Amino acid sequence: MRAFGSDRVRRGSGEQMIILCRRSKGWTPRVPKSLTRAEYPGTAVLWEERYFEVVTAENGEGGVRYVLEPWRDSHVIRVSEPYDDASEARREADHRAAIAREKGRQAANLAGLFIGHLPAVVQEHLGSEIGILPTKLTALSLILPFMYLIWAVNDLARRTLNPNAPPMPLVLGAVGAYLLIESAIRLNVVWLLQRPIGSAAGLIAYLIYYVALGKYSGAISPFTKTRGHQLYITRPPADVALRDAFAMREPLLTLLSPAEQAAMAERFGFNYRKHASIVAWLLLGFSSAGVITALVSLQHGPRMSAILSLLLALIIATEQLFRLSALRRGPAGSVLAIVVRPFARKLFR
Repeated sequence: MRAFGSDRVRRGSGEQMIILCRRSKGWTPRVPKSLTRAEYPGTAVLWEERYFEVVTAENGEGGVRYVLEPWRDSHVIRVSEPYDDASEARREADHRAAIAREKGRQAANLAGLFIGHLPAVVQEHLGSEIGILPTKLTALSLILPFMYLIWAVNDLARRTLNPNAPPMPLVLGAVGAYLLIESAIRLNVVWLLQRPIGSAAGLIAYLIYYVALGKYSGAISPFTKTRGHQLYITRPPADVALRDAFAMREPLLTLLSPAEQAAMAERFGFNYRKHASIVAWLLLGFSSAGVITALVSLQHGPRMSAILSLLLALIIATEQLFRLSALRRGPAGSVLAIVVRPFARKLFR
């Protein structure tokens, strides 16, 4: 019996054959019989037109040591593994491919700051090729925009506190505002939806590459739809759409008048206790913050905008205090109902 590839073979005791190899071949050893389980044979290896069973597989410093014995007729061969030049060449090719994928994955982790800005379909293609999560690439790419935003906020604060400092250039401020909105959307998609998403800068850069060179070299089109992401949504029935509209607006309905809330309860089973207290506490918190901000602003001199903001915040905060007490007895409306009614108009039809 001869060895293949870089393996070495020597005889063991009796008819045993010992194969010494540098890497594991994935062969499983025999599971011996015990008081609670039957004996389970090891991997069946076809070696020079003769079947052997893997008895033991031991990992050592120099590699893996397999002990094989002739296959016993009492066992049925379910799956066999060939041991020849072709199989060893395939294992070596798989090993080199795995090393290449690992190097590509490490490079992708380092370059994820930029790769994650490419279109989502390109990130998914690269992820499947090198074995990395596309969402990880998107998450890594958010580091650079957030670093810019931190710098911009710090620079704006420094300029604000220093009266002699020139104002922030309009371009830098506009870039910061755009990155704040785009990064918030991308963070929401990758975090909550668990899907990759590119950026506008990455899309433009990839489009230029694809038009100039990519489409001639087999690069993937940025407009390709991946399987499972192209959805066809049918229009729901009228009653389902109305029920969905009610569910979306239900927290805001607690600001309507008691009569309007009673009509919602009769038609949709609306229960004001479900959201009323939460909405009231949120309004109280935001209005209290508005009162504090307006008072701080008035310390630098009386201004009409600050006075109006203070009065509006005081009215809303005071009303919420009364509403929180009234909600223990029943539904209570709010002056903000005038803002809510246009959005709830379709529910009264």
